[in-house]
Amino acid sequence: MFSVISVSAFTVLQAFCSTVIALIIGISCAFFTANRNFIGKHLLLSLSAIPLCLPSLLLALGFVSFFGMSGTLNTLLKFLLGLDKSPVTFLYSFTGIVIAQGFYNFPLVMSSIHDAWGRIPPGESEAARLLGADELRIFRTVTIFQLLPAIISSFMLVFLYCFFSFLIILLFGGIGCTTLEVEIYKSARATLNFSETARLAISETLLACFFVFLHNLLEKKASSNRGISFYRHTGTAQIKAPAERFFAFIVFLLILLFFASPLASILYNAFSSAKNPLTIETIIHVLKMRTFLPSLRNTILVASATALFCVILAFFYASFVRTVDSEGRITILKLIPMIPMAISAVILGVIITMLVKRGNVFHLIAAQSFIAFPLAFRQIYASLSKISQETIDASRILSPKRRDLLFRIYLPSAWRGILSAAGFSFALSAGDTTLPLVLALPNFSTLSLFTYRLAGAYRFHEACAAGVTLGMICAIVFAAANRLKEK
Repeated sequence: MFSVISVSAFTVLQAFCSTVIALIIGISCAFFTANRNFIGKHLLLSLSAIPLCLPSLLLALGFVSFFGMSGTLNTLLKFLLGLDKSPVTFLYSFTGIVIAQGFYNFPLVMSSIHDAWGRIPPGESEAARLLGADELRIFRTVTIFQLLPAIISSFMLVFLYCFFSFLIILLFGGIGCTTLEVEIYKSARATLNFSETARLAISETLLACFFVFLHNLLEKKASSNRGISFYRHTGTAQIKAPAERFFAFIVFLLILLFFASPLASILYNAFSSAKNPLTIETIIHVLKMRTFLPSLRNTILVASATALFCVILAFFYASFVRTVDSEGRITILKLIPMIPMAISAVILGVIITMLVKRGNVFHLIAAQSFIAFPLAFRQIYASLSKISQETIDASRILSPKRRDLLFRIYLPSAWRGILSAAGFSFALSAGDTTLPLVLALPNFSTLSLFTYRLAGAYRFHEACAAGVTLGMICAIVFAAANRLKEK
């Protein structure tokens, strides 16, 4: 049994290293997307939706199918080099964990810093060029400080995601590679050692509360220093310098190898079998499996209910905060939605199983809504914050009824944020494997749990076929919500 201190240290270490990788790749990509024109630029920017709409289970499945001992890469290398053993063995280790998590989350960093880079006024950089500074020195002495608010915010957000990572650790964690989240699950579900579970849960929650508080503090500090800029820079230069071309080649090669290839490997394995390289037999076999259609139905129903419940709750609370605290001075009102960020899905599931004799679908929906609430609130509140106080005051004069303010001013103004929050909540619920796994509802399965069980049984072709179906559902709903939002 690992000590709480050693597990806590490893949890923080793997989250930090994963976030550093995401930050390095994300900032590098943001430089090219914000300052250069190149083929595939818009495709690269569109990757920012993948961590939001595709569950981590799919990326883990992609890494197994591509980098696993019998994966695509090892099979190809053994054939080309005439080897008997698989040469690529990093996956089930600390290295595999941080690479998988870092490359899964780098699009979030890239998107945030790309937007911030595009808003930087060129005055200071131009002045530095006139004084003879080269581009690297300008970045080190000027640009990096202008980007610091976005870097800090994205760093803390990705760190929290990696801190609570469960499935990737569960699948890739080798000897000594375990986190608080995994140990809580094992002690609660396998050994039934609830005193150990309590110690681990308290340690994780206290650490998470510290990081959530730090995230909120740094984000507030960053937003106060950001200021207002109406400048919007769009890069028109081409990648011409030899050093810049080499750097771009390395960055895009890493993305191709550790991000695109695992996702492509899922597609390849979904449309292949142990006997035939290209066939739809695996897809047809999965569709005909007895538990597939019930899992698909449960996924759509639970995800839809979660999205509806979460959006309604987030909208009413965001409306309350916008009405009561128009100037954003009452800090506690914005801290309350951050509470779910300090409680992991495993702890939440364990608490539910301890409070009720047998969990049901409604407990699952409530728990998933609780987890998705912070980001849903942030998206809806951001839309409500754009409403001028003069508009709100005028509506109160015309009608003293609060429901008129709510449904005639707030709702029409926040519908874009509501759609975005609904798409995110649906995708988060549909791709969630942790809560259904921890709650262990009798005679109940979701598509993510169905995919996880196939992967656990080493039926990778079938797991990839089920994962493609899950990914398509999440991506279609997320894309539809964002397309409606943009109209």
